[in-house]
Amino acid sequence: MDNEAELLERVRAGERCALDEMIKLHHAFLVAMTTPLVGSGLADDVAQETWLKAIASIGKFEGRSRFRTWLARIAINEARAMRRKHWREVSLDRWGVDTGSPISASFDARGAWIAPPPQWHHDTPEDLLTESELHACIRKHLQLLPDDQRSVVMMRELGGLDYAEIAQALGLGEGNIRVLLHRGRQRMHAMLIRFQAEGVC
Repeated sequence: MDNEAELLERVRAGERCALDEMIKLHHAFLVAMTTPLVGSGLADDVAQETWLKAIASIGKFEGRSRFRTWLARIAINEARAMRRKHWREVSLDRWGVDTGSPISASFDARGAWIAPPPQWHHDTPEDLLTESELHACIRKHLQLLPDDQRSVVMMRELGGLDYAEIAQALGLGEGNIRVLLHRGRQRMHAMLIRFQAEGVC
């Protein structure tokens, strides 16, 4: 039994410390994912409502998807309900605007790397420290993404939602979702290239 399945069983058994651990693992993700949908003022409320719904129906979770994916779907539904309740829509005027590739200068006219990024190794304690710094840099740059890109990247990469689910949640076409995901990934990739080349975030 993997750690998540074991933790779920403990939550189902009513262990308070297991529930606290589960909330610590996923709460920040829920807030970050729903902020572009309802705004920062309501995202925490959405996350709290998500937990209430999830705990009440945790017996129905069959494990066909990751627990985080299941939570993300509940959160999206709660965010949509919250928007309707408050008659509040986050402006989507700039969502999906193609701002160009942040890494296009890294490729030649044929699409080949001009200077490929170096291989990543984990052979020494220094490498592990660098990896920890990289994780912090990834978290920082994820927050710096435009709201639309951050939301799509988190829903897809962390929440495991498919394009149709993300499109429905954001009220955008699947083509727009693919563009946003592509742009968000490119921005994160540009950060990774710089980190590997220069060691700075």
